[in-house]
Amino acid sequence: MKKLLLTYDVEEFDWRVGGGRPLPVNEQIGVTAEGLRNLLPIHERHGVRATFFVTGVFAQAEPELLSDMAEAGHEVAVHGLAHGDDYANLEPTVAIDRLERARELVEAASGQKAVGMRTPRLRSCLAFVVRDAGFSYDASPHPTWIPHRYFGLHFKRSPWHREGITKVPISVLPGFRMPVSWMWFQVAGPRLGLLGARLALIGAPYLHLYFHPWEAVSLGRFGAPPPFSMRSGPVFLDALDRLLTWCDGRLEPCTVCEIVER
Repeated sequence: MKKLLLTYDVEEFDWRVGGGRPLPVNEQIGVTAEGLRNLLPIHERHGVRATFFVTGVFAQAEPELLSDMAEAGHEVAVHGLAHGDDYANLEPTVAIDRLERARELVEAASGQKAVGMRTPRLRSCLAFVVRDAGFSYDASPHPTWIPHRYFGLHFKRSPWHREGITKVPISVLPGFRMPVSWMWFQVAGPRLGLLGARLALIGAPYLHLYFHPWEAVSLGRFGAPPPFSMRSGPVFLDALDRLLTWCDGRLEPCTVCEIVER
């Protein structure tokens, strides 16, 4: 049976919304916290453990939520110190320091060792930086190409090792490498989202999807534009429920850490 890796980027909701400005940081954290409280019961009902990549900023603000996730059997990993960090353009020593600080904050809040990380917005990070910051794997690689954002067509669709780090790529469609994670579900809707997920399994050892807890909040009230507001909140939660229902008996849920250990 192939594996299901369901992952979430737990971050400050720093998208520009009504008026073209980000929300204040405390409200950004509040949106994500609300989304987590909306989606965690669905995971509990289906018995599906996930991996949550958490920023240090969020961990420091919401330690009880991280403790609850760890207690429920989810993996709590690192998503950088702050969501605005760009580890591709930081000096390596600065990047290592910030990632170490993020790991300390996440581990202190969750009570769990954080063995993996994912960079904010899936930007690149040198393997030795990830390793020297104390991590075993990097779940940032996205084997797709989107102008001005992702340049990963040279990545494999299955894990590989580099400089002591295991790279765990996100799932894309075979052949022309179209993404099938959160934006696909937002734009295409639940039915086509599920179809994309099924196709992404072809020739791959797992289905590795990523979402954001803030998708589980009705974003229209913040002035977020479509498709974010159109398919957020209840529509997202319904899509997640359908996805987990379809996966039941077809895919074995596991955390990214478990894939790396195997």
